[in-house]
Amino acid sequence: MSGFDSLNQNVFGLVALIVSFVALISTVLQVLQQYFSSAEGYRRCAESVMGKWSKGTHRRFRLKEFRVEVVFETPVLFLSPPHNDRGPIPNRDIHYILGTDESCEKTRVLDFRAQQDADEKAIERVHTADDEKASWVTLLSTLQREERESRKWDDETRNISPPFQGVPYATTAICHLVEMMGMLGMYWRVFDHIQWNLRAEGNGFILTSTLVHGLGVMVVFAITGKSKFKENRVIPNEDMKQLCFGTVPNIFEDEEYLKEEKDAQSLSLVFGNPVQVAETLESLGLSFEIIGMLGKVLRLRGSNFRMIPNPTSDHWLKKTGQKASWKITRLMEVFQEKLAELAESEGFAPGHEVSNILDEWIAIRDLKYGDESNFKIEVREAIHDALDGRTTYLLHLKQLEVLSVLVAHVTEVIGVLDDPNSPLNSIVLANKEESLLSYYFYHIRPAVIGNLGLDNRPLSREEKEKRNMIWISLIFRMLCWLLLHDFDRADVMIVPSDLLGSRMPVYMNARRGKLIRYRAFLGEEFEIEVKVAIATP
Repeated sequence: MSGFDSLNQNVFGLVALIVSFVALISTVLQVLQQYFSSAEGYRRCAESVMGKWSKGTHRRFRLKEFRVEVVFETPVLFLSPPHNDRGPIPNRDIHYILGTDESCEKTRVLDFRAQQDADEKAIERVHTADDEKASWVTLLSTLQREERESRKWDDETRNISPPFQGVPYATTAICHLVEMMGMLGMYWRVFDHIQWNLRAEGNGFILTSTLVHGLGVMVVFAITGKSKFKENRVIPNEDMKQLCFGTVPNIFEDEEYLKEEKDAQSLSLVFGNPVQVAETLESLGLSFEIIGMLGKVLRLRGSNFRMIPNPTSDHWLKKTGQKASWKITRLMEVFQEKLAELAESEGFAPGHEVSNILDEWIAIRDLKYGDESNFKIEVREAIHDALDGRTTYLLHLKQLEVLSVLVAHVTEVIGVLDDPNSPLNSIVLANKEESLLSYYFYHIRPAVIGNLGLDNRPLSREEKEKRNMIWISLIFRMLCWLLLHDFDRADVMIVPSDLLGSRMPVYMNARRGKLIRYRAFLGEEFEIEVKVAIATP
């Protein structure tokens, strides 16, 4: 019996040991679970949310607080010229969005083939977008795609939810956000900077905002349909950033000109704010004439891109195609006809400025330009050369001489348009280019030339000829400028001009709602780039 009792005691002891060990393991696991659960948000930094950015996520134990925290990396998006090597985060590498596989790797988004495969698999599983994916990841992929697709097209033609939802957010500034939306071909429907109610849309994208108490403005970027970055791609020029805020870079900003012309002053062309621009001028659409006369050339040499953000509060009324509402080429043809009449009547010799303009357009016409929305690269280059020639001529004059003619032109046109029965207000649809340019040439031009100077003394013959040549140059330059640049008809300027350069932080989080997914790939480097700096909280 004693042996049996001893065996029972050993069994009971073994069982007790096993139970105790299990209880110990269970207790240890519970304690560890409590510690690791203190790292709140770790699962929200998973690859399904942040894509490749999840590789920078890890836990870190804080001994003093006896808890585990989550460390993750998110990008800071900003725009700058290519030569800038300073980012918003000191001692952090800057990665350029160039649309290449290497650039995709550095900015931690899928390359274009992998993105295409991922999109196809997602469509097979479910017909809506992955709501869990952070919207800034989608924005990065879209920017890469824009660079690749647009450059590919150009080469061929030459030959958010709030933070309490726990998804990590990216950071940018309000000025960079406005500029990036402009680069993607989006336009602002709502921009209330008092309540910070923002909504931009266009080209298959949408961006909305939420004002988060204690944090600031949170935006959500999402894909809503098909987008493209070909002929509609915004010209990737650094000066494009000013247009997004209603400011137009002008020819008098040339440093060499300001140094040589001592009487010249800095000139600002601000069209977006009705307080800064006469309301009558804006409502008449004369702002586009002024932009064409004095605006810098934004087109890139060797490129077919022509779209730019509309810096005015006017809708661009020109249509392109076979049934265009206004044809700039036809306006130019009528202008050349009137100019040829003037040259013949005045007997201008070869080498005269008027003769030079006529010869330049004859050379362009001989290239058989066709529809202005589909110019060959040779035609665009020739127009660009002619435009640069007029700019050089104007910058050899005193600023006051040029501006006095411009002001006289605008004053005369406004005076005519104030009369509801005037010829400019009764132009019929048929042959309207002929009617407009004929009135400009035979009525506006003589009135602009005038008989008296700024000091109310009679103008000499030489002074009248100079004012005449300035007016002709401004009109020719305007038409050339409008042939090289175009605006989206739905785009109007509503962003406050004083936000240009504002570094007010804006946060970008995950998107919400059921949205159709569109494949995103594609870019190439130009004179303006989106840069990404990695931020570690």
